[in-house]
Amino acid sequence: MEKVASRYAQALFELACESERVDQWQQQMHLIHQIFQQDPQIGDFFSHIRVEAKQKKELFKSIFSDKIDVSLVNFFCLLIDKRRVSQFKEIAKEFHVMCNLSKGIKEGIVYSMRPLDQEEIKRIEYSVSEKMKLNVELTNKLDPHLLSGVRVIVDDIVMDGSLRSRIDSLRHELLKGSR
Repeated sequence: MEKVASRYAQALFELACESERVDQWQQQMHLIHQIFQQDPQIGDFFSHIRVEAKQKKELFKSIFSDKIDVSLVNFFCLLIDKRRVSQFKEIAKEFHVMCNLSKGIKEGIVYSMRPLDQEEIKRIEYSVSEKMKLNVELTNKLDPHLLSGVRVIVDDIVMDGSLRSRIDSLRHELLKGSR
């Protein structure tokens, strides 16, 4: 199934590049994705096999036609026709990654004990970007096992500034010294 999502995302990305609308479409796909995440029943409706494709398309157009580019409306209607709406979230994620890669942006995760505000995330992104010599975009995820601090993962690189990491490191050093 992932290959199918990748193919749709790749086709959409190529179309976005040809029409020079990568940034615009990335934002609009994010908008649709957010709406689907906020209310899973919306995705269920558009994926349901007993609802006619015509009804789904009409509803989608009535909701989004004034908010997103007509090509994205048509793309979503294609997903409806091909019964691929259930894969929209994966397609949107793949598309987002492709857009960011084209702009030289690497994605990563910043784990913290509590939710970080946008300003804190931006400071961490700046610091990590400087350290890695590339643009980094981070998503905040909660990790209740952290005592304080943050842990950042970009690709296979882990930057652990958490208290738990420091305690584990100290424990390892103390045990190593006692042998």
